[in-house]
Amino acid sequence: MARNGGFTLLEMLIVFSVVLVLAALAVPMLGGAVRHQEEAYMLAVLRADLYGAQQHAIARRVNVAVFFTDGGAGYKAIDASSGRQVVARSLPSPWRFQLGTLRNPLIFTDNGNIERAGTIWIRGGQMTYKVTFLLGKGRFYVQKM
Repeated sequence: MARNGGFTLLEMLIVFSVVLVLAALAVPMLGGAVRHQEEAYMLAVLRADLYGAQQHAIARRVNVAVFFTDGGAGYKAIDASSGRQVVARSLPSPWRFQLGTLRNPLIFTDNGNIERAGTIWIRGGQMTYKVTFLLGKGRFYVQKM
């Protein structure tokens, strides 16, 4: 008998089952990628908020105080001259702040410098990040531990 160039039902089922097995193997690997992207996003938002607080201090020529909730997931920046809140945000679960050598509040002076240097820790599950604030020009960096 001559074939018309199509596939049999059995051939289609075999290909479909191979695709399903490969997809089932790939899904657990995607969970780690999603978690990694969530961490990267959380740290990017924290950086942006801190730079935003610093820019607010420079642009308005005022001090801006950033408060981190020790043992909690929240932080907020407040304009010291008016008491107006510049930014307030919470970290996603299970992330929490732990104050290291930095004591609340972190203060950006009117020229953008940090008043006191120090470190804070961001802990979540098995991961830990150390945020170090340096004196001069409001510099800080995030380190994966």
